Amino acid sequence: MHILKHGSFIGVDRGCLVCTLPDKTEKRLPLCDILAVIIAARGVSFSGESFSRLIENNAVIMHCDSSYKPIGYSIGLHRIVHNEIFETQMNMPPYFRAALWDIILRAKSENQACLLDALCKEHKIWRYLEKSNLAEGNIARHYWKIFFKSFGKNAPKKREYQNAENPINGMLNYCYAVMSALVHRSILIHGLSPVLGIYHRYRFRSAPLVYDLIEPLRPFCDYILLRYHKDNPRMKIETFVKHCAKDLLKARIDISSARKLSLPAAVDFYVSSISKAYKYGDTKYIKLPSLRGVSFEE
Repeated sequence: MHILKHGSFIGVDRGCLVCTLPDKTEKRLPLCDILAVIIAARGVSFSGESFSRLIENNAVIMHCDSSYKPIGYSIGLHRIVHNEIFETQMNMPPYFRAALWDIILRAKSENQACLLDALCKEHKIWRYLEKSNLAEGNIARHYWKIFFKSFGKNAPKKREYQNAENPINGMLNYCYAVMSALVHRSILIHGLSPVLGIYHRYRFRSAPLVYDLIEPLRPFCDYILLRYHKDNPRMKIETFVKHCAKDLLKARIDISSARKLSLPAAVDFYVSSISKAYKYGDTKYIKLPSLRGVSFEE
């Protein structure tokens, strides 16, 4: 749920979260359906009950500044639901950590390759993937060089991760932050500790497992930005915020032999499979989201 109107008020009524806009119109959503609330407006206020009910329902509340830059989360206290999973995280053998990280990186690179294929761009990522040692740095440089060409004269010269000056990088960072909120929520629900990462290490106020698990999902954000650029060549972040919210809900993803899942459901399915891999110490349980065959319900 994105809050985009300045001065909105958030309350609850009969099991629904109610957003009252400045013109007194109301928007309602069942509390049980809300995975995250993204506050992308100024002067938004919550009733005490609405804030508590969101936290009780494991929703993540993400706060943005006046430039739509995410600056923080509100989440419930960390709850380690499965002690055996937490113990596995704490005592992860080096070989398991390496195998898990390799699977995640390969899934990210495969999704990047699928995106460039969809754009009919020539690239070398499939050849990189054939090698036993994945050169992630080389793949990233190769990918961004080709990906950014799709934006013509507005293309950034390089990928900016913090305090991005180019609006394209700023929009990517925004979409990644929204995706990370969904990942963070699922991590807590499925009994994992976000402070115990696979590759990334803990730093003050960081959630390294979120940074790890979001990797295969980043190309989905890249695709959402390209879809936005197609109809909005001027690339205003104010309108991208709305587009991002809609596309995250419309996306349908292949992640198992079952029917396609919505993107939020696929994120939850993916993180659940990671939790199961931790529990049993076996990577065969991991189900990864694939950009191949992604569709958007209109």
